[in-house]
Amino acid sequence: MKRFSPWLMAIVVASCQNHSTDQVLLQQFVHKYGFNLSEEEWEQRAQEGQVISLLQNGVKITRTYDNGELHGATTHTFPKSAVVEKSRLYDQGVLLSETLQDIHGMPIREEVYEFDDRIILTLWNETGVPLSVEEYNGDLLVDGKYYSSEHVLEAVVENGNGVRMKRDRVGQIISRDRIENGVLSERTTYHPNGETHTVSHYHDYQLHGNQTKYTASGRPLMNLHWNHGVLDGIKTNYRNGIKVSETPYLHGQKHGTELHYDDIGNLIAEILWRNDKKHGCCKSYTEDSTDTDWFFNGQIVSSQKFETLQTREQMIADFQALPELDGEKAIR
Repeated sequence: MKRFSPWLMAIVVASCQNHSTDQVLLQQFVHKYGFNLSEEEWEQRAQEGQVISLLQNGVKITRTYDNGELHGATTHTFPKSAVVEKSRLYDQGVLLSETLQDIHGMPIREEVYEFDDRIILTLWNETGVPLSVEEYNGDLLVDGKYYSSEHVLEAVVENGNGVRMKRDRVGQIISRDRIENGVLSERTTYHPNGETHTVSHYHDYQLHGNQTKYTASGRPLMNLHWNHGVLDGIKTNYRNGIKVSETPYLHGQKHGTELHYDDIGNLIAEILWRNDKKHGCCKSYTEDSTDTDWFFNGQIVSSQKFETLQTREQMIADFQALPELDGEKAIR
């Protein structure tokens, strides 16, 4: 790291309560022709050159300016390292691209910002081979090419439609996505052994429709139904591939009769729910007996009290549903 002259140091004084690791310890101001400036001289001049900052956590930030605007490369190193972790390229204050690298200096991710909200996104594996090159228009995926670890083309999105493959930096497959009109409509994720983990459906960037989860051995684990990001329908759980429970949901809350089964399919419990609270007769079964509990809005009660409270609730609901009468009709 280039040595900082004492008279060129600008020490940022923080409050005693602030011990943030991104606190600036040292700064150096270098004119574009290579000579050093004080902070006051930098502020008084046209600000052409570089500002080099050393943070408390050991990160070195180099910003390049032209006539007071960011212009050229701005770099952030890894803590206590000369290796650049993040690099941004500017043109008179306008961000053109941003690149991330690993500790070995290999590229991880690059975003190139085009006009009209278009972004070119490139991802690399740990050996520097591109995994994917995508073009976005705002949030919409327009085009994409996806490669295996051997840089073999394995999936394509064209004009907003197709298949997107996601792999980690060692080449392990993460997900396979169905893209329709630029947005995600279906995603399949995978266990490390390559078996399917989840199959999910989406609408407007939210879970919508069936979602199924599997164990690493390929057996069903769970089945859910979503309505625009909210559970709505039957949630089914499995153990060793056997259905062990069914739970009904309505607008994100448990509502209806929840059923539980043993490992050979025998019914062992019934739980009634209303608006996410136990409500009604709940039963548990054994070979020799049936245990019954009554609940009203989540509170355990006797069967007689349940009937009383239920009747009272219905009477109130019926009264509130009556149409309002004007004065003349009330007299008649």
